[in-house]
Amino acid sequence: MREKESRLEQSPARILVVDDDPDTCALMADILLEEGYDVVTCSRGEEAMEIVSEDKFDLVLSDIKMPRVSGIELLSYVRKKNLKTEVILITAYASVETAVQALRDEAFDYLTKPFSLPEFRERVRQALLPRTGTGRRHIVTHYMGLSLDHNTRRVWVEGEEVKLTRLEFQVLAYLLEHKGEVVPWQDLLKHVWMCEEPDERSQATIKSCISRLRKKIEKDPQNPVYIINEWGVGYRVGE
Repeated sequence: MREKESRLEQSPARILVVDDDPDTCALMADILLEEGYDVVTCSRGEEAMEIVSEDKFDLVLSDIKMPRVSGIELLSYVRKKNLKTEVILITAYASVETAVQALRDEAFDYLTKPFSLPEFRERVRQALLPRTGTGRRHIVTHYMGLSLDHNTRRVWVEGEEVKLTRLEFQVLAYLLEHKGEVVPWQDLLKHVWMCEEPDERSQATIKSCISRLRKKIEKDPQNPVYIINEWGVGYRVGE
């Protein structure tokens, strides 16, 4: 059983909402309709597969845990079909390991229940931004138990999300971008701090930032496995 409603006359974004909980499904649909989107709902993953194969959608919002066909399987189906459709998965699990795996499979993002209405609206808005041209794919970098999402600027360690400051995120992202390479501290100053004339004081700033970052992502900051010192030169992530 599917319901289709529209409140815009000129090409509103089309969104498919998939959830086997009728109350949650109706709530999300109501919020999206209030925002002016064209909304279709269904309660089963296998039905959602049929719908996306027959019609075009800008975004699919799907619960992860559903009988028979899960949200992860629906995501895989969308990607195998090469559909230009973003997917946001929703999970009620305390652990987000399944959702992080979904990012590896090119979900745009995930939401953890219970989520706030502003958060819900913003994630949908972000997912619908790349509706022109080839679109924007989710970029997630992984190393061992570390996952870094360049689009939403989020970081997970062993499946648990870690909150980083803007500078901490940029330092980690830059090191991961050059994974396996020794990054001189002067390069970090130039590309993260935008500092062209490094000195001892600025080097101390980097050391302080690395120390804070290790406390957040390393199990034992004194014996790091992610950010390795190359004494007298700089830092390295990975072999």
